Amino acid sequence: MKRLLITGASGFIGGYLCDWFSRHGNAVIASSRHWTKALQATLRDCEQISWDVLSAEPLSLPPADLLIHAATANDIHSGDPAKGLMLSGIGTRNVLEAAAHAGIPQVIVFSTFQVYGTELSGYIDETTPPNPLNDYGLNHLVAEEYADMATRQGKVQAVSLRPANVYGRFVVPTVNRWTLVPGCFCKEAYETDRITLRSSGLQMRNFVSLENIAQACDVIINHYPHQYEVFNIASSQNATILSVAQQVSQLFERRFARPVELRIEGTKPRESNQFTVSLNKLKALGFKENTAINLETEIQAVFDWLVQSVPV
Repeated sequence: MKRLLITGASGFIGGYLCDWFSRHGNAVIASSRHWTKALQATLRDCEQISWDVLSAEPLSLPPADLLIHAATANDIHSGDPAKGLMLSGIGTRNVLEAAAHAGIPQVIVFSTFQVYGTELSGYIDETTPPNPLNDYGLNHLVAEEYADMATRQGKVQAVSLRPANVYGRFVVPTVNRWTLVPGCFCKEAYETDRITLRSSGLQMRNFVSLENIAQACDVIINHYPHQYEVFNIASSQNATILSVAQQVSQLFERRFARPVELRIEGTKPRESNQFTVSLNKLKALGFKENTAINLETEIQAVFDWLVQSVPV
């Protein structure tokens, strides 16, 4: 059993990890800037602390074996370049310094696959040079540099994780990530009987489930590197945005017995980008993809969430 401190407990990834590691026999310290009663109840099996990673006030952290930092900027935060850079850059620096001060020896920092760019092509592994083409990718690259520097300085032993397009069931009630595919399609279909694509939908993406992210973290924790490392977390599921929209439409019509109008309002890109993601580095530690959790199972889980929480 490990004692883990996880930031971003109110978020999509952080909340899932708090729940997953708690259910799998670990002592979890869940950190969030704000705690609602519903969030407290959902993560009742976790020790709960309040922590704003951007606060100038130093925080005395409880002891832990490892810290998982999932409170980096998402695509919404990164819409404001200054806020995104502050959260992923200075926020990550503060987390690393706090971990060092508390004697927490190991830190996992969540980055993003978008450090490689947006429309990927060819073969992608951890030696592929970063090529961020938006603020979201760039501010996470800054977070990685802070993690690398803290390791070289001997303060902590850090690793950075680069997940592809993350999907999965919402675990904590504070999650509000309706900009992500396939969740955005599920919500629009449920509320309007319509799915709208602002592009051609031919963009190819790699989709990885929250379950596989949690399992990858577990493998890394149990085979922790002795130096700074970067790991891709992806899956065997490459799909176009259009094909995911069509899958959501089919599952919706099957479940709710009413049709969905699929609107394609863009013409670009004209063709799909093609790429392959290598997971050899992660597999070398013993990671095995859980294919029982896939887009279909998690689309259904998002529909469950909508039925329970969104009146129509």
